[in-house]
Amino acid sequence: MIFPTAYFPSIHYVRELCRHKSVVIDQHEHWIKQSIRNRCEILTAEGIHRLIVPIAHNDTKQCMAEINISSDNSWQIKHWRAIKSAYGKAPYFEAYHLEIESILLAYPKSLWELNLQILKFLIDAWDLPVSLKQSTAFIPYVEQDLRHKNWLSREPLKEYQQVFSYDKPFSSNLSALDLLLCEGPMGRLLLLD
Repeated sequence: MIFPTAYFPSIHYVRELCRHKSVVIDQHEHWIKQSIRNRCEILTAEGIHRLIVPIAHNDTKQCMAEINISSDNSWQIKHWRAIKSAYGKAPYFEAYHLEIESILLAYPKSLWELNLQILKFLIDAWDLPVSLKQSTAFIPYVEQDLRHKNWLSREPLKEYQQVFSYDKPFSSNLSALDLLLCEGPMGRLLLLD
């Protein structure tokens, strides 16, 4: 199955990965704006907050492997602070925060490198039965292609305890970070369900 690359992918994205033993992440598809490729959603005290990786734009069409991250601002520090603020009191924050921080503050140049590191981290953290491969050439789109799916939709999920659930309703399909930091290794059960 062919998947797009994703920045701290949604829970539905990771669940779908788990349904396939071998997965191809397409590094040759053209850049698609306003997608999971450079954005994720986390839960803060104010509600759902979107984190967006700034892209160094180019006038020509580029494939995903060629997309560079903009170095114009300190987005890595802002994203890390937002994650730390949102999940600092989550039960499993202490178990994973050093790895998350090191991925963000490694200052990768390309979005492809960053997203691949994140995906490998999530697969390792949950010991998921997924074998990742990278595309070697562009694979034409087909009907119901997963690269066009809206991975950020609010499709229902089995509820779990979220950090701010004492005064807010459950927020479905956030970044897999939410599940990892709130449920830790037990989040694997929801992903493999």
